[in-house]
Amino acid sequence: MPDTTITSADGTTLAARWSGSGSPLVLVHGAIGDLDTFALIEGLLAERHSVWVYSRRGRGGSGDSPDYSLQREVDDVLAVVAAAGHGVHLVGHSGGALYSLLAATQTPSLRSLVLYEPPLALEAFDPTLIDAMQAALDDGDPDRALDTLFPAVGIVEHEQEALRSLEPVWARLRESVPLFPRELRAGLDEGVDQLTALDPPNVPTLYLYGEETDLSSLRAPGEVAERFPKAELRGLAGQRHLAFAFDPSSFAEVILAFTAAHDGRAS
Repeated sequence: MPDTTITSADGTTLAARWSGSGSPLVLVHGAIGDLDTFALIEGLLAERHSVWVYSRRGRGGSGDSPDYSLQREVDDVLAVVAAAGHGVHLVGHSGGALYSLLAATQTPSLRSLVLYEPPLALEAFDPTLIDAMQAALDDGDPDRALDTLFPAVGIVEHEQEALRSLEPVWARLRESVPLFPRELRAGLDEGVDQLTALDPPNVPTLYLYGEETDLSSLRAPGEVAERFPKAELRGLAGQRHLAFAFDPSSFAEVILAFTAAHDGRAS
């Protein structure tokens, strides 16, 4: 798995790697993650694709900049897509799905777009949770900050316990949690208006959701279908917000079936 770096539009350097061969596929992780987030599905996807993963800015070896904004995240997605090559399949999870959706409106070269539970109802997010997270961080208590965040992003108790049991994963979460407040604020300050004005991108789109997910910042499937009439919707039976970690084989199968259907698409 060759490691590499990619330079974003503002000069920020992003840590990335790629593996496999075939049409390029870029994975964009959410708030809880880095370039190892998709480790359980990377190899499965790499059997048919050249798979690119990266750490979003401020995480896992990637640089950062003081003038953070939602558009910076979108620019990062576009930079990785450009590095991966022409005709990319773009797959985003949670906040990463939001950035991927916005990026898809700014590039004509995608083969397909897969969105796994993007927060399309950002206006429903309780901003007092951001203040509570920040207060915990100011007190030097990243664990409390994570405990505040998890229910707000649909991660239930048994999933939290599984994350805590994996010491390297938990250590990375504690290191990255100081970034969450700024990202959530940018989503509320910038993302709500952008989503309101958004025209669905002209690219084959798959919207994935866990059938057990109960999260106020997500649109109901019927609302998604109305907002994105050409998108394919697929519920993941028995899953919530982290299906790629808790049922990686089934998750990869869904992705591969969709990308196979669009690999011949002119891009």
